Amino acid sequence: MRSALWTLALFACAVAAALFLGSNRATVALFWHPWRIDLSLNLLLVGLALFLALAALLAWAIASVWRMPTEAKIWRDHRHDLAAHHAFARAAEHLAQERWEQALEEAAHVQHLLATLPPPASARETREQQSLLNANAWLREAATRAQTQPLSPSYAVAPHGLDQEH
Repeated sequence: MRSALWTLALFACAVAAALFLGSNRATVALFWHPWRIDLSLNLLLVGLALFLALAALLAWAIASVWRMPTEAKIWRDHRHDLAAHHAFARAAEHLAQERWEQALEEAAHVQHLLATLPPPASARETREQQSLLNANAWLREAATRAQTQPLSPSYAVAPHGLDQEH
């Protein structure tokens, strides 16, 4: 149904253009010494509309090319930030599975990635980066503590003294 309405609208525009442009006998003479060009007003208006459309398209293309370096930098920064988040997730996974060396290596990798990140541009990015830094510090501390200290006897006891006999 939508395509039928679009087709009817296109035919209506064609009929309106034919009625408006068909009976127009006006001419425009353009002089550029030693030349003279006579154009119908219809042809001049269509040519002017095409020229303006091409100028707008050219301006859009130039603006897009001009913005490319900025957009590429934003994309690279986003990929860098995403790599830091993935490395942190891998470090947390290694820590949860008690692979301490791999957790420390991933935490060091996260620390390196965070050190090379550009300064955040917004408050949200600042909070995310600070949260990742805090979580990474906690992860490194937990991995080094787990590597150097075995479980203490207080952790081996069941909570609330359930293992004690009365």
